[in-house]
Amino acid sequence: MKIEEFVKIRKQLGKTQKEIARLLGISRKTVESYEQGFRNVPVNVERILYYLFFKLNMPGLDDSVLCWEDKTCPPEIRENCVAWIAKEGFFCWFLTGKSCVREKMLSPDNPGHCFVCSFFTENLQKIRDSRKA
Repeated sequence: MKIEEFVKIRKQLGKTQKEIARLLGISRKTVESYEQGFRNVPVNVERILYYLFFKLNMPGLDDSVLCWEDKTCPPEIRENCVAWIAKEGFFCWFLTGKSCVREKMLSPDNPGHCFVCSFFTENLQKIRDSRKA
């Protein structure tokens, strides 16, 4: 996660550094160090930040669209998918992290990282668009 993205989401959530630190379970100094570029934002913190952003902006989304439907995943893919097993097809990216079997199968060069997945990026953009309206 780039510094600008971290700051942008924190501000879109309407949180101070102290408030977001408390929500993420980290210190305010750690948030400062992310925003100043002294430390990289770990993937687990990134996932929680995006989760908060999505959950607090659900009215801007159609959460009835599920990732395995969007990606037309066949049964053999679904059987090995933690999101399918948990029946959590909207927050799949939160559960799988970078272990999306479908993305890895579509492109061997793709590590399956959910933050570049079209399902995630399109829904993130929908939230941003709905906030502008």
